[in-house]
Amino acid sequence: MKLLITGATGFLGSRASELLEQNRHQVIRAARPNGAERAAATDAIRVDAGDPAVRDLIAGCDAVLHFAGIPDPARAREDPARAVRENAGTTLNLLEGCAEHGAGLVYPSTVRAALDPPPDPYAHSKRLGEEACRLHGAPTLVARLTSVYGPGQVAWEGATGAIASFAARALEGEPIVISGDPGRSRDFVYVDDAITAIEALVADGRWNETVLIASGRSTSLRAVAELVCEAAGSSSSIETPGGELPAGENESYQATPEAPLPLNLSLEEGIRRYVDWLKKHPAAQVRIRG
Repeated sequence: MKLLITGATGFLGSRASELLEQNRHQVIRAARPNGAERAAATDAIRVDAGDPAVRDLIAGCDAVLHFAGIPDPARAREDPARAVRENAGTTLNLLEGCAEHGAGLVYPSTVRAALDPPPDPYAHSKRLGEEACRLHGAPTLVARLTSVYGPGQVAWEGATGAIASFAARALEGEPIVISGDPGRSRDFVYVDDAITAIEALVADGRWNETVLIASGRSTSLRAVAELVCEAAGSSSSIETPGGELPAGENESYQATPEAPLPLNLSLEEGIRRYVDWLKKHPAAQVRIRG
């Protein structure tokens, strides 16, 4: 397949680009001007996903994987209008291009967007992106993701996510602090499994569907922190001070689909592989204490 991947220098976009190229797909990378740099994405075309000019890149493509946007609930709370623009407005722009060029759009959303009402500005913005997909005439696949983690996600470079944060602190020997309810749970999916699932859905032509990509297993943040420490060989303490969290952050998001998508790695093995990868990352080399 020929695929356009937006957000190609971000966590999901960069990993998807690498894996899909390894699987012999033709990948065109697009990333916002003045955005992050990735060693594996030096050929990225610098264009905003909301710029009408990006539609020209869709010509000849089978699908667009739209990983550009605001993936961070904290940033969405700080600027809700920008989150709507980045997560919904850019989607509508790409849908217009897909309709023009006969391509399908994969819209990676979040399990939070399934709640009524959505719990926070981030979930609202992703839900609006989903609605743009449903109301548009172009072929679309809404992939609701749970908590994705793995290679390419680096807290020292600004990436968010519980496992990324815990791993960075464990490798530095710093305490892992879990505010709010440490027993709140998430369904964690290793990034390679998530991308493989999306690849299979596109290959099967699963258009005009909303699909949950989840392991079907919920794990508390406290238990995840313990797994991270074990994988890192770290003696970092796990502190649970409690306290209040912003709306949407102190809830459990338990994705237990009737038929979870096939995933290759257990959480324990996925964390071990991620920590091993992280130890080799340049950002870690100057941060990990000897």
